[in-house]
Amino acid sequence: MKLTKYGHACVFVENDEGNKVVIDAGEWTELPTDLGNIVAVVCTHVHGDHTSAENVQKIFDANPDTIVYANSESMQALENVSCKKVIVDNDAVEQIEDFEISLYALDHAVIWQNSPCKNLAVKVNDFYYYPGDSFHIIDDPVEIAGVPVSAPWLKMSEAIQFVYDVKAKKVIPTHNGILNDNGHMIVHKWLNNIITDTGKELVLLKNNESSN
Repeated sequence: MKLTKYGHACVFVENDEGNKVVIDAGEWTELPTDLGNIVAVVCTHVHGDHTSAENVQKIFDANPDTIVYANSESMQALENVSCKKVIVDNDAVEQIEDFEISLYALDHAVIWQNSPCKNLAVKVNDFYYYPGDSFHIIDDPVEIAGVPVSAPWLKMSEAIQFVYDVKAKKVIPTHNGILNDNGHMIVHKWLNNIITDTGKELVLLKNNESSN
């Protein structure tokens, strides 16, 4: 399987047959030209950097059988999008093509006093795990985990702890669209400082770069 990063928090997970699952193609995501073979879209929560009605519509226009998985709040943001929708407000496992998509219903991490919205963490097969806007840890081991590294809701110490705790062979910094070059340098420095102790591999992906 292959994971390709597109900007802030969006990834395409592609299997050996060329089918793809898209996660969090939000407003800050510039979609690639090739939108073929997308069988599922996951929106982890309603915030615009994770859910874009325009991008979901583009994907559906290219793939009329695509199914969108999101919670009720995110579906409200997609109400004018013509696509097949599955509302996920509780933990669920969805099977589509050769993909097993595990969805974990959570609260978005607190920014100020209370959680601003609901959130889904997502695991695709045993290949990729992403907690959405949270640092939720699952028991299942995966090949790659996406670690959020920059947001109003997180501290670097929490991102580092997630890297220690998550059961993954590789970790990829994500949720990093608000960082400039200096910000990326600082984040990567801190992760590099601890990665050997974790026994994991740190993979740094720029836009449109991939990892297996």
